[in-house]
Amino acid sequence: MGYKIFIEDVKKFYESKVPMKRGCTGEDVIKAIYYLIDQKYETGQAIPVTGGQVMLK
Repeated sequence: MGYKIFIEDVKKFYESKVPMKRGCTGEDVIKAIYYLIDQKYETGQAIPVTGGQVMLK
């Protein structure tokens, strides 16, 4: 039970720091993969699915 409280605290802390104010979902990842598959002119790209977290550094 104590771990669940700790995990929720960490999740809330993380989400408060991310510009999108939420964690990444499976749907977010699938949409990024679909974007890469659908593009005809993209090559060698890395698409960060971070909710804007990389902008904070």
